[in-house]
Amino acid sequence: MLLAVGVCFLTSLAAVNMFGRARAADGRSRLVWLMLTGVLTGCGVWATHFIAMLAYLPGFDIRYDLLITACSLVAATVMTTAGFAIALFKGGRQGGLTGGAMVGAGIACMHYMGMASLRIPAVIVWIPDLVIASILLSILLGAAAMVMAQHSYSPMRLLLAAMLLTLAVSLHHLTGMGAVDLLRQANVVDDKDLPSPVALSAVIAAFTAAVVLAGLIGAMSDRQTKRGIGLRGMQLDAALNSMAQGLCMYDVEGRVELWNDSYLRMYRIAPARMFVGATFEQVLALRKAAGTAFVEPDLYEAMLREAVANRKPATYTAELPDGRIINVQFRPTNNGGWLATHGDITEQKLRDARIVHLARYDAMTDLPNRFAFNEHLTRIFEQAAAGQGSFAVVRADIDSFKEINDVYGQVVGDAVLTELAKRIKVACHGAFLARQGGDEFSIVSLLGPELQTAEDLSVRLSAVLDNVLQIGREMVQVRCTIGISVYPQDGADVETLVSHADLALHRAKAEDRGTIRFFEAAMDRQIREKRLMQRDLVVAIENKQFELYYQPQSTANGVVVGFEVLIRWHHPLHGMVSPGVFIPLAEETGLISTIDEWVLRAACREAVSWPNQLAIAINLSPVDFQRSDVPALLAAVLSETGLSPARLEIEITEGILIDDFARAIAILRQIKALGVRVAMDDFGTGYSSLSYLQSFPFDKIKIDQTFIASLEDNPQSAAIIHAILGLGHSLGLPMIAEGVETEAQLAFLTAEGCAEVQGYLIGRPQPIAHYRSLVSGGREYFEVKRAG
Repeated sequence: MLLAVGVCFLTSLAAVNMFGRARAADGRSRLVWLMLTGVLTGCGVWATHFIAMLAYLPGFDIRYDLLITACSLVAATVMTTAGFAIALFKGGRQGGLTGGAMVGAGIACMHYMGMASLRIPAVIVWIPDLVIASILLSILLGAAAMVMAQHSYSPMRLLLAAMLLTLAVSLHHLTGMGAVDLLRQANVVDDKDLPSPVALSAVIAAFTAAVVLAGLIGAMSDRQTKRGIGLRGMQLDAALNSMAQGLCMYDVEGRVELWNDSYLRMYRIAPARMFVGATFEQVLALRKAAGTAFVEPDLYEAMLREAVANRKPATYTAELPDGRIINVQFRPTNNGGWLATHGDITEQKLRDARIVHLARYDAMTDLPNRFAFNEHLTRIFEQAAAGQGSFAVVRADIDSFKEINDVYGQVVGDAVLTELAKRIKVACHGAFLARQGGDEFSIVSLLGPELQTAEDLSVRLSAVLDNVLQIGREMVQVRCTIGISVYPQDGADVETLVSHADLALHRAKAEDRGTIRFFEAAMDRQIREKRLMQRDLVVAIENKQFELYYQPQSTANGVVVGFEVLIRWHHPLHGMVSPGVFIPLAEETGLISTIDEWVLRAACREAVSWPNQLAIAINLSPVDFQRSDVPALLAAVLSETGLSPARLEIEITEGILIDDFARAIAILRQIKALGVRVAMDDFGTGYSSLSYLQSFPFDKIKIDQTFIASLEDNPQSAAIIHAILGLGHSLGLPMIAEGVETEAQLAFLTAEGCAEVQGYLIGRPQPIAHYRSLVSGGREYFEVKRAG
């Protein structure tokens, strides 16, 4: 019995130890330790039972069924492994209780399977109360042992957990054996093939050896673990010494416990002079001797002593005599000491200073940027308002700077900006100069009798209006346009002054580039009217204040072939607003895209309802072609309305082709691929480059009405029309003349072979209701009108 208890305790102690390894490990290593724990526990329970059974002497020979005996070993191993797995993976007190109960159940299962393997000439009569008591003992003690094993961080807890598991096995066995009562039978058991107690003892000895082997494995594992701890110590030392930051750890008494090489290098301390147990004051003395004490050491020491007293993290940034900047982070440790990390942030501080500079200054010219300008302007405004002073806000812009970049390249363009910034700075005579971005410069200049008047400022700035700059081998002609507003007469706040300077600049660029323009009150009225018109235009889109008008297009002999679709705006206060007024504003603000999309949908929807399948011509703005989705929009509208693409004609001006010729041609080809026709509007004005006609197969050329209007009075107009029509005939392009108002104009165009005409002579722009009979039936509208 003592041998059985000893084997049980040793296996329990090894099992709890291995379970601790499983809890500390992860991955495959955790599973291996778990399996070893379960197998060792199961073998220990099995060996304990059968060693104890050798001490059981009922008065006759005992034999064992080999199969049931083996199954009892398997059952013990499986159930104890499952119990440890539950405690390991579920975790917590609940997991420990459940897993321990499973181990206790495994102990009971093994015991009673072992008793079932007995082959004796007697019948076992069980005492139920003791059977139940034995099972409860194994479960309760197993649960207690498992909970203790989950927290076996100290040798005492490890020992206590092993003792509880030993009690679970031993008390269960003793109580279970106490529940046995034998009734002797006369018949003799055939035990020739059953193992004798001697044979079983050999098997038990083998398993006991296995237990010893498992113990050896555990011992070897301990040795490897210690070696691993040593290796980790070396790795930790290597990691500490590879840190860029210096590190120094102090104990509760303020003595050095640990430091790394970076700390010594940072403060130029000789390694031989640093030692374990040195006080904080001694370390500071070493740094002072090396010339690396902080510039203000008293502040640093006061901060550290306060942080140590309060046991709270702290950060301190200090400067060394050689200019380096060190950031010290203090952290208290659990043992009452503290850990300080020292980082050299000199480069970071320089980068931060550079970032702060870039946040306020332009990288190219090193002039103050928009943010710094606004800040300075606000400060000057507050000073002037308090002292009733005066200052000027100047906005300067380089004329045609995009062309300079396009012709000479961006490198030359950047050099132009840099050189011009220098010249403007000289002309400013100390005034605040900023680069707003792009090719825009802003100036804030104080005005007054002792400084300079606004006129004097404009004279000085005129020196930079027209320059020839030599950039490398290039001679670049540069002109500037300038707008000026003056406080207080041109604005009572910063925003108004800047806005009025911009208005003066824009008026100068619109009327006379390369000049200086002071703000005038009339400019403000015009811009306010423009803003009101823009606001009303937004309301008109939302409230559907637009209406479509239709002007017929016919052949020279009077057959109406289609309509040009025109838009009219019924303003609720101003009545009918001319397209010449609101279309440019819509293009400037980007609202034209929304308007053109509405026109396109409404016109196509209307044309689909006509029994007479006449064509419609719709103008698209160059702004629309800055959107790459024009072909997609046309396709969507045609699909939604069901209009045949052949009935739709898109009229464009050459402005679409000027900015990005290749992109515009690509979009026009996509439009033609839909089956939609494309016409060149206002031909003869602007550039009217013949390369456009060569690069894209237009379906129609529209002669501008300015030539038609002067046809009868100006021979040159007649010659131009003759040349345009001849060009069209040669290229096989259909031609249409717009603005035809007299019979003489029509007769001339007919004689010259113009295929189609449009104008008041044919029909004025009207709502479609005016032409309802035409779209519903006959096409000979022109002849009917002339006859009437």
